[in-house]
Amino acid sequence: MIKTFKMPKYYEISINLETGEVKVFSNSKHAKGRELSVNKSNTGYLQVKMNNKNYSIHSLVANFILGERPKDYVVNHKDGVKTNNRPSNLEYVTLAENTRHSVRHGMHICNRPELMPTYKDGRCKDKVKYKHDWYLQNKQRILEKVKKRYYDKKRVAQI
Repeated sequence: MIKTFKMPKYYEISINLETGEVKVFSNSKHAKGRELSVNKSNTGYLQVKMNNKNYSIHSLVANFILGERPKDYVVNHKDGVKTNNRPSNLEYVTLAENTRHSVRHGMHICNRPELMPTYKDGRCKDKVKYKHDWYLQNKQRILEKVKKRYYDKKRVAQI
């Protein structure tokens, strides 16, 4: 079954309720009936660009099928697949519930530290080790600055 919704201004959204497939059509006078392309964002979610703004497909589906998103809630994919936009797979949850769900199902970054980025300045995935190494490398410089600051304050106090 396909449901169609009008987006304010120039867009029409068709949602296939069984497959979760979403098609967005333009109704502007310059591109009437043209289907807009759906892209995958760098976070893995499907998105479409309307009025020079990117909209997440799962947010559009949830908004039209589940209703307006309550304040301080986010859209959660029950099965954890970011591209599965079936209405039966989407739900509104708090951010804390969403994080618990991702940790429980092994999708959170804390479960897979190999996915954590490395940084251009050489920081590694183990932040404690990085901080310790940085301190050992800069210990002498830090101590000299502290001594200088201490003696400068002492001189100012004597004057």
